[in-house]
Amino acid sequence: MEFKSFVAIAAFSVAVSAFAAPTVYEAEAQPGVNAGDVSADSTGAKFVTKSSGTEFTFTVKVEETAMYDITTKVLIKQYDWTTSKILVNGVEAGSMLTTPRNCDSSYVVAASAKMRAGENTITVGNGAIGVDYITVERHPDPVFNISELPVTPNASGSAQKVYTFLRNNFMKKTVSGMMISDQNFNYDYGNMKLLKAGECTPADSCKFSDEEVSWKGQTDIAEFYKRSGHYPAVGGFDMLFAAGGHHEEGWFRGYTENNLVMTEQLWEMGGIPTYTWHWKVGEDTIFYTQQEGYRNAGCTEGVTKTADNNTCFNYTKAFKDSTCKEIDLTSQVYKDIVADVDIVSGYFKELEGKGISVVWRPLHEASGGWFWWGTASPKCYVQLYRLVFDRMVNTNKLTNLIWVWNINTDPKFGYDYSALNAEWYPGDEYVDIVAVDIYDPLNNHNSAANYFNKIVSDVGTKKLIALSENGAIPDIDSIAEDKAYWSYWMTWSQTWSGNFLEKTPTDMWKRNLDDERIIALDDMPGWDKVITPDVIRAGRNIVRKAEISLQGKDLAIALPQAGVTAIAIFDITGHRIKTLNIGVLDAGTHAFSLQGLAQGSYIVQVKSGNERFAQKIQIK
Repeated sequence: MEFKSFVAIAAFSVAVSAFAAPTVYEAEAQPGVNAGDVSADSTGAKFVTKSSGTEFTFTVKVEETAMYDITTKVLIKQYDWTTSKILVNGVEAGSMLTTPRNCDSSYVVAASAKMRAGENTITVGNGAIGVDYITVERHPDPVFNISELPVTPNASGSAQKVYTFLRNNFMKKTVSGMMISDQNFNYDYGNMKLLKAGECTPADSCKFSDEEVSWKGQTDIAEFYKRSGHYPAVGGFDMLFAAGGHHEEGWFRGYTENNLVMTEQLWEMGGIPTYTWHWKVGEDTIFYTQQEGYRNAGCTEGVTKTADNNTCFNYTKAFKDSTCKEIDLTSQVYKDIVADVDIVSGYFKELEGKGISVVWRPLHEASGGWFWWGTASPKCYVQLYRLVFDRMVNTNKLTNLIWVWNINTDPKFGYDYSALNAEWYPGDEYVDIVAVDIYDPLNNHNSAANYFNKIVSDVGTKKLIALSENGAIPDIDSIAEDKAYWSYWMTWSQTWSGNFLEKTPTDMWKRNLDDERIIALDDMPGWDKVITPDVIRAGRNIVRKAEISLQGKDLAIALPQAGVTAIAIFDITGHRIKTLNIGVLDAGTHAFSLQGLAQGSYIVQVKSGNERFAQKIQIK
């Protein structure tokens, strides 16, 4: 089907009030549009199609510099929709992403972008489309309602301090961060022992000096300091070699053990450790997938990988069927998963014993599909995330983790902010921070407010929002102007050929890290000076002292004082299956019947305000 593209420049301008209803600009009403350029679809909507050019541009006047929401109704006439864009002042603000993508169909497409006070241009097109209208409306400032408590029941004092610090600074300041990939450490391979600072002498032929093996001496961190004059407050680590093939071999063990040494150093300096996990399961050595992962040719039973960029691991076999609603405790895949989770939990348990908390980002970038945990459906991923949470929190009793869920673009819809897919969200009870990874190809250091606002729109305002990986840093002036205060950003590594520190000029590094709105390591108060709110301690006292007991299928909960507002039962994968009470309960013992529940493991959750306590029970 042939279709000629078009162009029309509208001289028509209307001021948009910050608090006004959306202003509508009809394409057929713009100057230069002739009757022959207008056609109607079956609904009567009028679309402008010009015979020359490729774009349709509106001129819009606004009263203040701010983020604005833009919608446009377009008609797809051919299958070259992939070239269609929305541009604001010549910069792409969104793609014409449509599902389904049918010929001769109309779609309403949304974008979000900054506009400066005065005249701005909004261009729709760069593809074979007709345009009905655009609307322009100032984006409302988000109002957050974030819990005073992390989601981990009975969170450790250190976890509460990290969470409180991040919560107190959210939407006011942004914490700086840097990832470490390659590591400097010395290892005694004969005795399988990490050599810490002070344990090496020249006779040992150690490769690195004591200064180089320290956290500040690591190449990624030292290069950060060289450019900015400050050390980052957030230090990024990876459980990359904690499990999987070779993880017990010398260098691999040394890498993981050195993570813990550096984490302790960073914590003592008042910094915030954050961990991700490029997870290789069992004896596999690959976490990447190619195309469809375990569905690829050659991925048969017992095969660990088909190439160096494709693992055959199929985590859905940890469940009883493809819906992933019920865990199969007898499956080898389930056993492999929990064995690895237990290994990692053991390392975090070591840190917990030293009073150290960690910001923990498992199963990241799932919807992208390039890791094995992103190869199945969103529903299966949610169940996998909840399984990991349950194993670490309820089985392994970790209390020092702040949980991060990493929203990501979905290739089914594209790679810009409008393709962020919240369908993969595990749920409010499993997440403290929603984070996104952005590698800005333009390196223009904008705030990435369209990503920030998309998270607010799709996930809500109950969670902190962070930039968990980035190339070029978002400039603090842009962050403040757009009211997109990321809780923290974390530049990905310079080592292992990352070179991401080079995406930001030295003068911008210096200006941002000198700015009081950016928190560097030397700006951190020290963990002994972070005080958690009294309401946290008061709420914890009620639920911590609750005594839960089970006789057959009769549940008894003894409360030390009034204040508990909800009691619920969850299955082991995190589904709420029964609400026992809503409303304030008096002090004393309260009995509930669990008749009707099948044999198996369940979680009882007691809630008081924002404080939660959970205990596993076994119905026999």
